[in-house]
Amino acid sequence: MDAQAGMLARLFERSMGLGPEWRVEDVWFESTESGDEEPHIRVGRAPGAAVACPECGARRGVYDARERTWRHLDIWQLRTVVHCRVPRADCPEHGPGTVRVPWEVRPNSRFTALFEARVLVMAMSGMAVSAISAQVRESDSRVWAMLGRAVSEAREGADRSGVTGVGVDDTARAGGQRHISVMADVDGRRVAAVTEGGDRGAPGRLCGRLEARGGDRPAVAEVTRDMASSCSLDCAEAMPGAAQTVDRFHVMQLLTRALDRTRRAEAKSCEEKRRLLGGTKYVWLKRPENLAGRQAAKRAPLVSEHLLTARACAMVEAVRAVYSCETREEAAAGLDRALSWITHSDVPETKRAARSIGAEREGVLNWFPARATNGFPEGMNSVIRSLRRASRGFGNVGYFTTMVFLRLGRLDFSAQLASGCAAH
Repeated sequence: MDAQAGMLARLFERSMGLGPEWRVEDVWFESTESGDEEPHIRVGRAPGAAVACPECGARRGVYDARERTWRHLDIWQLRTVVHCRVPRADCPEHGPGTVRVPWEVRPNSRFTALFEARVLVMAMSGMAVSAISAQVRESDSRVWAMLGRAVSEAREGADRSGVTGVGVDDTARAGGQRHISVMADVDGRRVAAVTEGGDRGAPGRLCGRLEARGGDRPAVAEVTRDMASSCSLDCAEAMPGAAQTVDRFHVMQLLTRALDRTRRAEAKSCEEKRRLLGGTKYVWLKRPENLAGRQAAKRAPLVSEHLLTARACAMVEAVRAVYSCETREEAAAGLDRALSWITHSDVPETKRAARSIGAEREGVLNWFPARATNGFPEGMNSVIRSLRRASRGFGNVGYFTTMVFLRLGRLDFSAQLASGCAAH
């Protein structure tokens, strides 16, 4: 090797964590169709070094070897390839077995550990898979496969014992099709389980996945869920010993959807109201303190126009104010007053919503004693909605599930990252 190749060889030996048993034997450049010079590294076993049986770890002689290649981190923004004739250990007990090499995370990987660690870090930082694949110049499917394996391996080591409070929610992946259901560990502030489908059996399947990771279904004392009566029955069947809590997000979602339906219906009722309410959707749906200057200026005169929409908006704010109550007792009184007003009003959409909330009164009030821990399911809903919007680029539910665990699972990826960064 010349001086430049020798310098690169030393760089690769350190970055790949080769140790005393392996060494860089050669470095060369090959021209590509685009005209770039592509670095190639030949790694070989140090002379006389025995190899470890992948099954028992005993030091054995070499049975044979086969040629393999790996994609490595780019050098000088050039695609870099590692070559090695990987030996098989000649173990009398377990037979010939391909030895593990220090630069890959798992057997038969096409990428070095450092490359996979970089992809994982990029995904954990919030980069879209399409952006990652463009940056590393690999296909989306290969990037998804890397992330899926990393998540699967991290989940194998996840311990869900000790989970006593969970949140259950379902969401459509995109366009209302192909639901997934998610279970959150409320105290651990992480996603504990995911299953495809939003049917009646989903809570039971989620509990089964929780138990597969060491969870104890009878130990679950509280389940936070949405407003659907079917969800109440399903959760009661899957976790009969758990008290049920309806989370704030779904209560307010029910009311704000009723408000928007009221606005749309009223805008269609006559030309004058169409003129008044046209283009005001977010003027009503946003909280008053979150309105931009022009939105606030537009809303102020509309409040005095005796609109059903304005009344519905006031009703939404009345229920929202209940969530500032300090105690369950105070909240019960405030909720009863607000629901009484709404159910005796002349706004049909909010009346229907109020009746649904009234039917879940105990579950709604159960939110207040545990408000400190119930914040995570609400935040989880927000992140999952953003993932759902991005899911148009996800090829299947498996990809969506991978991203949910990657962003919300609080998984331990230290093994994958350590193997990629141990010598870097």
